Amino acid sequence: MKRLGISVSLILAILILAFSVLSVFGYSYYVGDNKVTVFKGFGSIDWGVDVNGGSKIAVKAASADEISAVADVVRDRAAKFGLTDHQICVDEAKGQLELTVPQSLDCDFSAEEVAGFLTSYGNLTIRPDGSYTNMTVDSSDSAAFVTPTGSTAETILITSDDVSGSSWFEYVEDKYSYYYLNIEFNEVGSDKMATYTNADTGTYYNKAVSIWLDDRMISNPTVSETIDGGTLSVSSDSMTQSKAELYSAVISAGKMPCNVSVVSVTDVAPLANNISDIIFIAGVVALAAIMVFMIFRYRLGAFAGIFAVLLQFSGVLAVITRFAGEGRTFLLTIPGAAALAFSVMLTVLSFALMGERMVSELKGGTVVGTAISTGIEKSRKIILDMSVVLAVVALMGMFMFGTSAFTTAIFGNYTLSGVYNFSYVLFFGAVINLISGYVVPQLMLRSLQSFSKKPSMFGGAK
Repeated sequence: MKRLGISVSLILAILILAFSVLSVFGYSYYVGDNKVTVFKGFGSIDWGVDVNGGSKIAVKAASADEISAVADVVRDRAAKFGLTDHQICVDEAKGQLELTVPQSLDCDFSAEEVAGFLTSYGNLTIRPDGSYTNMTVDSSDSAAFVTPTGSTAETILITSDDVSGSSWFEYVEDKYSYYYLNIEFNEVGSDKMATYTNADTGTYYNKAVSIWLDDRMISNPTVSETIDGGTLSVSSDSMTQSKAELYSAVISAGKMPCNVSVVSVTDVAPLANNISDIIFIAGVVALAAIMVFMIFRYRLGAFAGIFAVLLQFSGVLAVITRFAGEGRTFLLTIPGAAALAFSVMLTVLSFALMGERMVSELKGGTVVGTAISTGIEKSRKIILDMSVVLAVVALMGMFMFGTSAFTTAIFGNYTLSGVYNFSYVLFFGAVINLISGYVVPQLMLRSLQSFSKKPSMFGGAK
């Protein structure tokens, strides 16, 4: 086995330690009053209903058949919004549906407003001008213009029946981000928009139009060119990424098959207070205990295991927080947190397989270099098989209980958030373990033998 210099361990240790600090604490700075988040940490995690509570809205339709169809639309909207933790209860006898969404959402709307959008009628209309009756302030302190009036109320140019879908995109200029909502028209809608906005004959060319979602105006642009490509891109001063995501989800899923009325809106309490703090403290204590045990058992060799565990924990945490990504984090529930703990134990087990074989060889009189090589070789297949099998099982769980197109085709728009949460975190934990549970410890063990060749320094007899 080729020996590596001690510098390999030092470089790996510094890189892993730096990554761990950033993944746990994150990094952000301020430009004026605006906070710019570069890396998201543990404190940025969006927690599920079981951890931070949520908001529950109850809506009512006229019949059992109608409320079942309403439930399908709500599930589709929640899936398109990426709401992996939500609860839908349907009472067909009462023609009533209850939707619960998490309180902890990195969103410019409150949980109550999100629930309201997901259960709203959701009819998109494009109207002339932009006259409104009232102005309110939403939970992001942005002006919300509601209820069209005058010619805006009297004339409807486009409805949801003319729309085939929606998406959003980010436009960056001079380091500032602007978010746009794409409205995609079907053939009928495309023809209407091309006629309305024709530069030569269009009634609304060079004039203001307004885009409404039910009775809320979401944009009030001026038509400056012919819209004949089947897509309209709009924005507003208050358009943010989360708002664009939510509008797009509601529009893409289509309007409700019937009108629904709101019965009640209530808060839902978490399972216990300060669960996220308890999870963090328990995780720190568990990691510390594991590290102490490793040092007593493997001595110098333990540092390979310690940094492997740190990499596994911070790597899976980075996946959950979407470390350097835009927008919301993965919505973590207690089952997801359990999968994070399981992923860390997977790396502990992987290193233990390697370390115990190494210690056994050392106690049998084998020299350090050979003992390390044997430990690496004898544990390789078990570690790889274990990681691959768990990744496949977790992937099956994600497919069966997730929100992918594959799942939708077989099971419909159904999400069992606890199983999906556990499977999602476990899948990435198993994949990352291929690096943190095998590649990193074997590199560091091969490097650490350059520091000492005494068997006692690696858990052997003195």
